[in-house]
Amino acid sequence: MTDPAHGIEEFFRRRYDREALYVPSGRLALYLAFREWLRPGDRILVSPVNDDVVFFTVLAAGLVPVLGPLDRATGNLDPSAVDDGTCSSLKAVMTTNLYGIPDRMDLLDERCRRHGVLLIEDACQALDSRFGDRRIGQISPVAAFSLSKHVDGVGGVLCFSEGNRRLSLARRAESEIHRRSVTRRARDGVRLLFRDAADRTGARRSLSALRHRIHPAEPERAGHRMPYDLAQVLRARDGGGGLDQFNRWVRVDNPNYRTEPLSRKITRTLAQLTRFEDNRRRRLEGARKLLSVGFTPSSLRVAADTALFRVPLFVRRREQVLGHFAGQGLHLDYVYDPPLDLYAAPALAERIPSSAPALAWSRDVLPVDPLRADQFLSIMKTSSGILSPPEESG
Repeated sequence: MTDPAHGIEEFFRRRYDREALYVPSGRLALYLAFREWLRPGDRILVSPVNDDVVFFTVLAAGLVPVLGPLDRATGNLDPSAVDDGTCSSLKAVMTTNLYGIPDRMDLLDERCRRHGVLLIEDACQALDSRFGDRRIGQISPVAAFSLSKHVDGVGGVLCFSEGNRRLSLARRAESEIHRRSVTRRARDGVRLLFRDAADRTGARRSLSALRHRIHPAEPERAGHRMPYDLAQVLRARDGGGGLDQFNRWVRVDNPNYRTEPLSRKITRTLAQLTRFEDNRRRRLEGARKLLSVGFTPSSLRVAADTALFRVPLFVRRREQVLGHFAGQGLHLDYVYDPPLDLYAAPALAERIPSSAPALAWSRDVLPVDPLRADQFLSIMKTSSGILSPPEESG
């Protein structure tokens, strides 16, 4: 472990008042939590509006995902729609904190305690979120964070209240992390130097576009979801699971999710964390501008001091709107459509249906990065009539 990695762990210890372990990605942090606290065959309640990579990480750990009902107000799980019989059959519940909007932690915590169910916080999109007077990541026994979201860094962090688990978790991490060879470390370091030089000269975007024209990347997703062959997934599951078996799905969007990051990148990530207050200020200002546009449902309540990862606007003809903004140079991401309960084959998950209005969080949502608020609003201003609210957004 490098000194900057220790620095990141110390940042999280101070911020969340619990033990912290730095790992190469947020999805690996989740996987380690699943392996440490749960056993293959355990049932875990998961929101259907979630990343498909998270879904396959659950499967890789040998767990049975139960896709729960959505809360129309937050886009997260609706604890009140899960009956006691279902709760008592679970071993864990995983929050989502979609776009930084906190789950109903009061209800989830109470239900989990009453039924002896482990509560796991997926805080990857919620670095600056709170529920009441506590930060997201401080409420349950274990929480996973991603450093590629709010601070555009590398790696993830697993925070946990039982400090005596650190050695076991560190051993699990060591068994899963791929170390770079000396040759690869040198090669990747040179690439990083060239990338930094391109950033300083403003040439990185042009060079990237040229590279993609010469060697176009093969798309990993069909629309907003990755395609999968059910027979292959079942073979991976029946073959014992694990990241090696599920790598082709868990690696999507981040092929280095279990590779030790370069020390220089970790150092840069630590610097971005220490400057987070400036990032936070800009996110708050961008969110304020976007929320004032008026395309959020009246039921959505977000504390004014929460620096959201994405601001969810709700629009009619969402796919057409996405295409229009992409044509203007603004690519909007983190759309989870279709919901996992439609995406996942019956053999892969159990499900509790959501109400039709709640599915707007998959069908109609337009997630906008608050750091790109000015660009979004400028395009919107010159694109008369491109945005209109869906009937279900009220």
